[in-house]
Amino acid sequence: MQRMRRTQIYLQPDLDDALERLARKRGTSKADVIRLAARRFVEQEQTGEEDAILGLIGIGHGGPGRVSEEHDRYLAEHSLGDRST
Repeated sequence: MQRMRRTQIYLQPDLDDALERLARKRGTSKADVIRLAARRFVEQEQTGEEDAILGLIGIGHGGPGRVSEEHDRYLAEHSLGDRST
């Protein structure tokens, strides 16, 4: 498990109660529910530059080519900084 940092937040009473009920229903802690929600929110808000898969869009050269046949080579060149040639 990764080492965690302590963070304090203020919640409205109704949100705090809802998180507590959800945690009990799931058999986990309120902190785990908050971490899961925060992780999902961050992943949802990432841009293509931050997301490894979305960052692959547009790495090929335009026009007709053989990307569908040589995709492994294109990906290797991009991820290795074109050191394969």
